[in-house]
Amino acid sequence: MSMTDGSVTSAARARIRSFSVWVWVAGALVLFLGALNTYADVGIGDDGLAIIGDGENPWDVENPPVFEADGTTYSGEGAGLIRIPLEEHTQDPYLVSLTSGEYLDFYLTRTEDLGRPDDDRGYPANVGYLYDTTDELLLLPPDADLELWVRTDEPWELTLQKTEVAEITDGFVSGKGNDFLVYRGDAVSARFVHRGEGLFYVTVQTLGGRADQPIIESGEVDQRQSWDPTEAVYISIEADAERGAWSVDIDELATDAPTPAPPTTTESTPR
Repeated sequence: MSMTDGSVTSAARARIRSFSVWVWVAGALVLFLGALNTYADVGIGDDGLAIIGDGENPWDVENPPVFEADGTTYSGEGAGLIRIPLEEHTQDPYLVSLTSGEYLDFYLTRTEDLGRPDDDRGYPANVGYLYDTTDELLLLPPDADLELWVRTDEPWELTLQKTEVAEITDGFVSGKGNDFLVYRGDAVSARFVHRGEGLFYVTVQTLGGRADQPIIESGEVDQRQSWDPTEAVYISIEADAERGAWSVDIDELATDAPTPAPPTTTESTPR
């Protein structure tokens, strides 16, 4: 027997509405905290939510700690700097995985600020955060030396290694679970669909641009998102592999002008 509107009890509908509201609240809270971290120097630590002073930003500290690699592993006791020269990273994507610690913010020195005096630089670009050891971040190095600022007050350890990213070659891709995708083309938007009950988070990042997370949802999703024109756009998918499936459909542009139809002729009938 198929389930109709009449077969759903009022109590069940109330539970569904309550679940939807809490999912919306959780997503809004994540966006709010991300905005505070990025624009208001608000951080989360053992003492809860607090304003972080200028002295807490590693780029404002004279002679900040510089963390050296042990293979692909970096670790520290607080905030500091990771440097990778251009000839080493060659603009390949990196996967940042937290193996110990929590509440790490990451900022990238803008290309135009590299080599400039510390007191004559713009604010670095926020590229994301890791809140616990289950989180991963896709990092896109610039066409220059990489200066990655780690902002935290606690001990931490992470791995930073180059990663494969699946190419979207025919304008459409689908799957389950987490994935990292890249699209290289003229389109500037895509349709994101999720079917199932699990979470569905989408992060969109262009080369040299800040990572945005336009979709923080759970359950059924059907949204279209856009980005600024770029030579490559990277899409990070976070989803429950056992509780849903997703697809990304690129709104590709026509590459050729339509061919006009040949003119039609009307044959006259001889009298």
